[in-house]
Amino acid sequence: MILRWKELSVKMQENLKLKAKTLSDNSYMAILFFGNDFSSGTYVRHKQKYGESIWVPVKIFTEEWFSPLVQEKESFANRVFNLIHQLNHDSFCIGIIIQLPLPEELKWHQNELLSTISPEKDIDGLWWVNTGLSSTGLIDFIPATPKAVITLLEEYKLDNLKGKKVAIIGQSNIVGKPLIMECIKRWAIVSSFNIDYTPEEIKQFTQKSDYIIACTGQVHLVDDSRIRHDQSQIIIDVGYGHIDGKPVGDVNIESIADKVFAYTPVPGWIGPLTVACLFDNIFTLQWYKKILEKYRG
Repeated sequence: MILRWKELSVKMQENLKLKAKTLSDNSYMAILFFGNDFSSGTYVRHKQKYGESIWVPVKIFTEEWFSPLVQEKESFANRVFNLIHQLNHDSFCIGIIIQLPLPEELKWHQNELLSTISPEKDIDGLWWVNTGLSSTGLIDFIPATPKAVITLLEEYKLDNLKGKKVAIIGQSNIVGKPLIMECIKRWAIVSSFNIDYTPEEIKQFTQKSDYIIACTGQVHLVDDSRIRHDQSQIIIDVGYGHIDGKPVGDVNIESIADKVFAYTPVPGWIGPLTVACLFDNIFTLQWYKKILEKYRG
């Protein structure tokens, strides 16, 4: 069975249009995009287009947004900090995203910049407040990509993880670690790996797992040598890369497709659903606004 991301994102789009009607007329989401990373630029434009489709305007702030006078008086980092403070106090701004990766001049300030965003506007969930509160049960919040994985499993009624063995390959703050916590919250037995583990060590766990979630960005890391061949496992591919100019993921689909119960395809990957979940997080954080205001920096 193929678990299709794109169809679900379209379904979510209609639901988000209804939610958007509850927002004030001047509401908008802010994306801070600095540098000239091509992939990031494409992703930012996709977010803006998606926002327009559900009637949530997206404003993109680049280095050109700052006035020449301000550029002369302040460092690049200070300008960005001041912009975030302005957006935090703008009641019409309902979400703030700092598009990563940052240019070299800002990379040293990345954690400080992320921590400056007010929790009720941190829809990416890249700082510890929202994910920490969620892990302790005070709110129910999941960063966009992990949320896309959970939403997909719910759509196909594969989200009953109690007692199931889940192997998560990848331990990033953006995807791997939040996924680990979400699976634990659902009573799964979780094994987690990064690149420091040998292929043989990973294989010992993936072959015994009911679910394999690959989120490393290492092309074709998971193939038929890592699975059981009994058509019982569920494979979720969150990775993305290219071979000979063609999009591929962490999973070698051709080698595993007929040997597992269900898998996600590439292309048709997680991107569209992640964007839908990102916008859905706007409304999640609006719901918890009074709780989150206590944790402003």
